[in-house]
Amino acid sequence: MRLRVALTGLVLVAGACTDSPATTTAVSSATIGARMTTSVTTAPPSVPEGSSSTTATLSLPPLAEVRIDVELIAGGFTQPTFATSRPGDDRLFVADQPGVVYAFDLTDGSRLVVLDIEDRVRFSGEQGLLGIAFHPDDPDRLIVHYSGNDGSTRVEQYRLDPQTGVADADGSVILIHAQPAANHNGGMIEFGPDGYLYVGLGDGGGANDQFDNGQDPFTLLGTILRIDLDGGDPYAIPPTNPFADGADGAPEVWAWGLRNPWRFSFDGSDLWVGDVGQAAWEEIDLLVASRPGDNAGWPLLEGAHCFRFSNCEPDLYLGPVIEYAHSVGRCSVTGGFVYRGASIPELLGTYLYGDYCTGEIWGLRLGEFADHALLTDPDDIFLSPLRGLTSFGRGPDGEVYVLQAVGLVWRLVST
Repeated sequence: MRLRVALTGLVLVAGACTDSPATTTAVSSATIGARMTTSVTTAPPSVPEGSSSTTATLSLPPLAEVRIDVELIAGGFTQPTFATSRPGDDRLFVADQPGVVYAFDLTDGSRLVVLDIEDRVRFSGEQGLLGIAFHPDDPDRLIVHYSGNDGSTRVEQYRLDPQTGVADADGSVILIHAQPAANHNGGMIEFGPDGYLYVGLGDGGGANDQFDNGQDPFTLLGTILRIDLDGGDPYAIPPTNPFADGADGAPEVWAWGLRNPWRFSFDGSDLWVGDVGQAAWEEIDLLVASRPGDNAGWPLLEGAHCFRFSNCEPDLYLGPVIEYAHSVGRCSVTGGFVYRGASIPELLGTYLYGDYCTGEIWGLRLGEFADHALLTDPDDIFLSPLRGLTSFGRGPDGEVYVLQAVGLVWRLVST
């Protein structure tokens, strides 16, 4: 099944989290926005200049002229929250919020339950199995991020049997952190180009940063953590973390001042973070793996705007590269991926992201914000193809997948 989607110009940023999943299944034509660029390199920006993989340049049409399809890949999940690939494996791995990880065969449609921890997972609202990642150098190591039965954040490691492909029933604990409320749990985990594990945690929930975690570098809440799974038991602190000695902040903290970094992704050394807004603005932040210690400003800022005080001095904080307002039903950003696949060459180098409530999907070409200027276009009106857009994912084929709260997984394909 294919549904045609038009990618056309938009410059927005999003925040990605709601208290209850959308239940609408309607799918219609959509518009993806971005400004015009004419060329893009064929390799991620972290590849050194002058290497053979950075010399090729493609002439690309304006995104307003790009047309793509959405192809239904799989259904029958309860509420899929993330999809990823495993090194050396041609299947798509899907995390289902109640606590199950599936390996989905993209060729014949069969699926295997790789891990079932439903008895340990609190599945309610924003709580549940929220993120998965495979160790890049040891693909039998599966890392999961979930809400425990007591509501705490748990990051654990499970080892897959190389013969059956099924994970051991008992994992090992990497990190446990209490959560004072049921929302803003974060949930994303991903290995960076430096081999470290990055972990996203929200500000503790509630509203208005009521627990005052956003600007407290000594808490793990409202942050992106960076830890070394190979250097210690259960982990070591990378020496270049901004507070590695613990004197001025928690040693695990890599970036802070975030409300709920629901989804982030690396493109080379660039880390694109979709941080969920509160009542007015959604945002995308752009961080760099080699630049630790960025403070995104929450709750002094929401997007690029003063939130807690009217005189917040935005220039003191990282600030978003894209933002969009809560309008025409938009409510929560779902951060995505820079497209590096082969089937839609018109999208090469385009960052794709969307909104949970409307299901709109937008694109932005990398060269658009080389000067780190804020891009915003809250007045454009777009249709809603995939309401309840919980996550994007990147498959073993390098293509981008889109997950819907009603239990569906789609793939972006060319017309």
